[in-house]
Amino acid sequence: MHGRRHGRWSGIPVRADGHLKTAYRRFACRLLRISGRRVQLSQFRGGPVNSVVVLIPELFGDTILTTPLIHALRSVAPTAEITVVGNGPGVRLLEYDDLVIRAIGLRDTSSQERQALYGRRFDVLLSTKDHPSFTALRLVRRIHASYRIGFDHPGHRGFFDHLVARPEQMPVWEKTTGLVEPLGAAPTSRPYLPDGPVSSAVREFVATQMAGRSVIAVNISASKPERRWPTARWEELFTGVARPVVVLSAPEHAADRYGLESKYPGLLVSPATESLFDVGHIVRHAAALLTTDTAAVHIASCFDTPVLALYRSPRDVAKFPPLSGQRVAIVAPTGDLAAITSREVLDGLARLTSEGSEYGTPDPAGFTRGGIP
Repeated sequence: MHGRRHGRWSGIPVRADGHLKTAYRRFACRLLRISGRRVQLSQFRGGPVNSVVVLIPELFGDTILTTPLIHALRSVAPTAEITVVGNGPGVRLLEYDDLVIRAIGLRDTSSQERQALYGRRFDVLLSTKDHPSFTALRLVRRIHASYRIGFDHPGHRGFFDHLVARPEQMPVWEKTTGLVEPLGAAPTSRPYLPDGPVSSAVREFVATQMAGRSVIAVNISASKPERRWPTARWEELFTGVARPVVVLSAPEHAADRYGLESKYPGLLVSPATESLFDVGHIVRHAAALLTTDTAAVHIASCFDTPVLALYRSPRDVAKFPPLSGQRVAIVAPTGDLAAITSREVLDGLARLTSEGSEYGTPDPAGFTRGGIP
């Protein structure tokens, strides 16, 4: 079958051009809908909210963008026990959140803990998924809650008591915070990184190598290959480094980091970051952060660290913008990050740090332009 023909299953567009995995998930969501009791939309009747369960995203960056929602929940329900449930690594961050009573990771929890979750009744359930997800909707059905709140989507009707309407292109952190709207008005807050453990090696590095110095942190990792800037571009950039730079990487990209540190003397030799809390400690004490569109952007937002972020599309900037007071976003003209040149990044760093001129002149970003194409 050729072309881009579309069908509809219960109001959900379905492509018929070989995307079988997506079609299967949508079909599974439809089965969930017709196999269980259909929930009718209703207004929240008020009353005390003593327990809330929040279904959070899988990835680290998306989880960080959920923290303003946790803060807003505490404002509208100050005595409620907040439980977060996730199916990915992001839930581990919230194990250290003082506002959360328990964080349950379904991939590494015991069957007894899961049964305890399914056997309890919560006053309110919030789902942060803005589109039909089989895993999320199955949890909505399995977890007992007196009132369920989700985002307005044709595929969500019949699962929730209240559907919150928000524009698709709205910043994710702001959109997610809107889930508390049916419970009452709440102030907005910037994302935060819980106070988790930082390795002694990273603490010592920050204290001895970064304290009192204008160090730029550069993150070369991303969760998806298409979100990584090519190594050749980083090498072009580091050819003219004139200020101290610390390179951050995920464990799977450690070899790339070691190679850059050994090749360019302007790069500080740093310890491995074993967790996002290690990354956060370095970013918090950095003068600026350069990164592609990854969780590092949102870590910078947590600490208001000036950030230069590289994006593939205007849509990504709209949904996942940097929130630091000083920020620059560069969008790839073709959707491919490789199309962003090192010259553009140098110019962006200069714009980012020009206010206050803490890096001096003529290049306040701390990079010389020699050797940069």
